[in-house]
Amino acid sequence: MFWNKKDKELDGIIEEIKVDLSNNYKDNAVLGIKKLKEKLSEKEASGKMKEKELKAYQEILHSFEEDVKNFKRTY
Repeated sequence: MFWNKKDKELDGIIEEIKVDLSNNYKDNAVLGIKKLKEKLSEKEASGKMKEKELKAYQEILHSFEEDVKNFKRTY
């Protein structure tokens, strides 16, 4: 990410989503996006994350959601 203090848990989820999308594993990516959204909500509720970091992660989440927005199962 683009700040000094990284959140390893969130960054790990983001990397999993990137790998899933790059390998066209969209079902897994959708599950990862859901997991990322839940973790962001938990961290926001706990107040342990700075506003700037939270917004940056929310932008990444939004980008992923746009990537899979028109996803349709092919099976």
